[in-house]
Amino acid sequence: MIKCSVVIPLFNKASQISRAISSILGQTVQAFEIIVVDDGSSDGGGEIAQGFGDPRIRIVRQDNAGVSAARNRGIQLASQELIAFLDADDEWHPCFLETIMRLAAEHPDAGAYATNYEIITHTGSRLPRLKALPPFPWEGIIPRYFLSAALGEPPTTASSLCIPKHVLKQTGGFAMGKRMGEDLDLWGRIALQYPIAFSSIVGASYHHDVENRASMTFNQRDEHPFCTTVVDLLQTEGIPPNVADDVDLYVLRLKVENMRQHVLAGNFQRALEMNDDVNKKRFCFRRLLWGSRLNVLTRIVWHFWHWRTR
Repeated sequence: MIKCSVVIPLFNKASQISRAISSILGQTVQAFEIIVVDDGSSDGGGEIAQGFGDPRIRIVRQDNAGVSAARNRGIQLASQELIAFLDADDEWHPCFLETIMRLAAEHPDAGAYATNYEIITHTGSRLPRLKALPPFPWEGIIPRYFLSAALGEPPTTASSLCIPKHVLKQTGGFAMGKRMGEDLDLWGRIALQYPIAFSSIVGASYHHDVENRASMTFNQRDEHPFCTTVVDLLQTEGIPPNVADDVDLYVLRLKVENMRQHVLAGNFQRALEMNDDVNKKRFCFRRLLWGSRLNVLTRIVWHFWHWRTR
């Protein structure tokens, strides 16, 4: 039977870690190990995880080094070929691992296996706006991963997918020292080399309402790391021609989102510099803007900077 290692990065999530672990223990498939990497927590979250007393749960402690370091440490310690990730403030539905195992059996050459997910906020829950995918119910290889990620919300998240260990080793794992987007960067690097298998079954809940999920101050030079990944590839082996246009659109989506974040953080000069990049691809931006239904704030930012720089 296929087994799975589950990696949970933990940093000061004592109030949520029990929910995450309980959701794993409640799976319809019970062939797994759980590796909780306590990344220097000071709120006793590691002790709460240890208190479950399940022999499949392993607690590893390290000085605070960031979520990428914690996930990479878990990857190194994983004993199974399939490695799933669950953030300490998210949870799985009981069918998650069963769905993932089915995808892995049906698509052994895929680079990642993912399920649909729900987004939970203080106002309720909703499904993500996924684009360029067959309608529900559907399982299979995502036809155009980068187009889907460009025009809608990401089809893959850190709490709704599983990746073979050999793929993680080949692609280098999670980028260290990045303050944002390290997960999207890894999914993108995998999608450049492998097909991504997906099930429209909702297998995970992404909690967007917890206390320390989204508060971040953006430095002047912060940029989504996948944009740098693409630049580096263009200077070396290049982007596969069959996905080049979709990757171009996806990178533009990341730049627009990054520009919005810098405006909100007051980094107006950096936003102007990024606006110059967007202006060079005006036709692609119009397609992206209306095709993806980017939020109103993004549209306001775009039109404001366009007016400022005409």
